[in-house]
Amino acid sequence: MVSWSAIGRSFGTNLFKNNIKTPYVLQNVNFSVGKKLASDHGHRTMALQPSRWQWHKFKDMFHYYLMVGFIPVGAIIFYTNVFIGPAQLTPTPEDYHPKHWEYHRHPITRFIARYIHNSPQQEYEKFLHFIDEEAQRKKIRALEKEVEQKMAERNDYQAYYYRPMVNKYLRIERKVGDDIMDRIGDDYKD
Repeated sequence: MVSWSAIGRSFGTNLFKNNIKTPYVLQNVNFSVGKKLASDHGHRTMALQPSRWQWHKFKDMFHYYLMVGFIPVGAIIFYTNVFIGPAQLTPTPEDYHPKHWEYHRHPITRFIARYIHNSPQQEYEKFLHFIDEEAQRKKIRALEKEVEQKMAERNDYQAYYYRPMVNKYLRIERKVGDDIMDRIGDDYKD
């Protein structure tokens, strides 16, 4: 695509240059409109403008990759539609079980169903697995809720797990604290 852009640009500029630079004769005097007077008066300046290099690079790469993808895919689609064509219905034998991709009519759709997508049976089993996991999570949430209710009823330690060793020492500590409270009371002074 780079060459097409360059040819188009050069063709357009040459087209205008050739029409402008043709000298014409008026009363035996040659006039040339295309010549520039080089008297070197004033400063020659170049107008500052943003670079278009990034735009041209993007356009060229876009056209390149579009053609890299479009030409092979277009050729495959053309070959499939012209030479292979859609599938025809035929009676199936008694002992034959069709595969899941054989239910599609177009060859490209059959290819996608066979090699890219999962079979409907596999999708169904994945969905059943998802439902089973959600049911187990529901049971676990109900159990956690019940544990929290029991901990709130018994004024037990606040934790979401059970550790007998820590529980044992917590009860011993609570008993020692209650014994000290019974012996000394509330009005303890240093």
